[in-house]
Amino acid sequence: MTLPLAFLDVAAIEEVTVDVWTEVFEATGWPLSLAEKKGSIGHADIVEALRKDPLTDELLHALETLNELGSDAGRDAIVAAMNDRHIPLDTISQNSGEREFSLRFYLAQRKDAALVDVFARAQIQIQEGGDQKRYNDFLGKDARSFANLSAKIDALREHVLEHCKKSDLGEHVHVQAFEDDGVFVFNVLRSHHTRKPLAVVAGQAARATIQYRPVHADILRYEASVGRLRIAARATSMVNFYRRALGAVLFGDQAFFDGNSVCSLDVITQCGRSALENHNLLCVGRVWMTECLWERGDRNLLFFRSNDCFRSIEELNLTLTEGRLLQAKLKVEVIGKSTRPVTVNIRIPSRIEVSQKSHEHLIETLLKAVGIYNAAPPASTVSFWLLYPWRHPIAVWRTLLGKDTDELIQNGVLNPTRLESVAAAENTAAGRVLSAHPLSEGEYYGVSQAGEIPSRTLSATDLDGFELMPEKLRLYLRSRLGIFNGGSVWDGSETLDLGFLELGVHKIHMVYALRQPATGVGDHMRAHSGGVPSVLLIQACEIYKSELAIVSIDSALPTKKDVIRGAINASSLAESTPAIYCCPDGARLVVDTRLKKIWIDDVELTGLQPDFHPFRFVEAMARSQGPMSSEQLSSILSPGSLDGSLPARQAKNQVKKVIAAAMSGAGRNFDEDPFPPAGQGCYRCAFPAYVV
Repeated sequence: MTLPLAFLDVAAIEEVTVDVWTEVFEATGWPLSLAEKKGSIGHADIVEALRKDPLTDELLHALETLNELGSDAGRDAIVAAMNDRHIPLDTISQNSGEREFSLRFYLAQRKDAALVDVFARAQIQIQEGGDQKRYNDFLGKDARSFANLSAKIDALREHVLEHCKKSDLGEHVHVQAFEDDGVFVFNVLRSHHTRKPLAVVAGQAARATIQYRPVHADILRYEASVGRLRIAARATSMVNFYRRALGAVLFGDQAFFDGNSVCSLDVITQCGRSALENHNLLCVGRVWMTECLWERGDRNLLFFRSNDCFRSIEELNLTLTEGRLLQAKLKVEVIGKSTRPVTVNIRIPSRIEVSQKSHEHLIETLLKAVGIYNAAPPASTVSFWLLYPWRHPIAVWRTLLGKDTDELIQNGVLNPTRLESVAAAENTAAGRVLSAHPLSEGEYYGVSQAGEIPSRTLSATDLDGFELMPEKLRLYLRSRLGIFNGGSVWDGSETLDLGFLELGVHKIHMVYALRQPATGVGDHMRAHSGGVPSVLLIQACEIYKSELAIVSIDSALPTKKDVIRGAINASSLAESTPAIYCCPDGARLVVDTRLKKIWIDDVELTGLQPDFHPFRFVEAMARSQGPMSSEQLSSILSPGSLDGSLPARQAKNQVKKVIAAAMSGAGRNFDEDPFPPAGQGCYRCAFPAYVV
């Protein structure tokens, strides 16, 4: 999963001792870069590992606990829940700060079943109480990147320090930053207003005031590909300062991020309830609105709070389109192990609050699908067609290939080369106007081909580039798409003959359009297909009419499932192809009622016989929109049964055995329950399901 922005809170990480972090890693799994440093790690190592290393689900859960419950309100919620369940407070060491206390509590509840209930109650209180990490998004005037990150760090530090001095926020400022695939993240640790609380110092009985400045951790995230700035600031008063400061530091323009609004509730105003129902996201169930702020003219500002705001508005005979929604609280049902809905607060034009940070990326996807989140206009689209003859600096290849660029270099798909001409850094729109002429070892003179752009000295680094090797790209795509048969070596033409994609009893001949195909490509490829249907893979940004069936791909390096789904539809094989090949991404449970087959995590459950109780049990659970009682299930499986719940219980036990046998046969460890209890005598489907 994408690491939520809130989890990179350096101040929160440093407030927990290394010893406690060590206990957390021992319980949840060590990040790879720390495994060999046990006993000698520091906070800087921990921050770097959390940012770069793959993290276990348990460790992500611990980080979520730190962010949700590692505060005064979080500690109060834990204590209140412990008192409510009559659990002694000394069960957890009280002699620690809020951040450390939350992790100690997380570790304790992993071992003490009584604390699991406390944990759930504390989380509910925090999420419903509104103690949520908020962020503000701003769109730049255009989507652009920048160079020399280290200089930007120093400049940002100076801006923040100057602001802190003028605003009586102290003089402590520390800035860290990193770049990952065109996303730049700045962590700003800074002092805040002086605090002087009345306290009792350990070992003394007298009260005294303690003067100190707290340290706040603010996170700024800039996505160069879309020109979007996200600010997660501890103090809301800092948001506009950071917006102006980043514009000045990165692009020399304080108003750079004064772009269009990034969120709008107009789609709800116009479409009402249906706006939240038409998201088509597999992992998201029901979405409903429980609060909203409605502006109607210059005199009326109405606030609604209800378990269904649309129903309340309808009962009052109000017309939403006569006003404007300024704020909305949405509840989002996410399909998975947890049954707690995610709470999303939206305040136009830029503020979004998410109750469960682990679902931050999913919520952003949902808001885009609904039409609430307005992305910046994309940068000009790049494709292999546009980049022919395929010799470019690394930055250009990253624009097309993204995070896969380094892997392609390692596999020889992109081969290092020396470019013969380059664009001027100050005017890239003018093209490659600097023609390189060697002077001495490692030094060149770039002679300008445009009078308005001066010639200048170039280093060997300025001319570093990579050239595409089409045949190695063909082999890479075959491996990526799981194609093992057929195909032919690249012959210098506009297409790559990838071979035959096998889908059960069907075969599809896959052809990749590396450039715009010449006339007659259909006849040429059919001669290599042996009578098998052929499809042509073309990037969606390119418009082309082909004699072959076309599969439009969103990326130059599409995923296997996207290609399979597109190829099946283009070849009109959807009705006779097993559902496992057609299912959407994220579907863990797939039920094919036509071919009478069921898969979990791509493993076919061959032990389930069609139309018998276990098969029908799984099908019923996959179709369910929520919990189902044993009696409901039994009435589906065996309407004449005298014991209302027995058929369902027996079917579930048999399904469990079939799953275990299938997973064992596939060489997999599998200890999950796809159909866990959901209250007394009920079951629910915990896996995203697809039924056809």
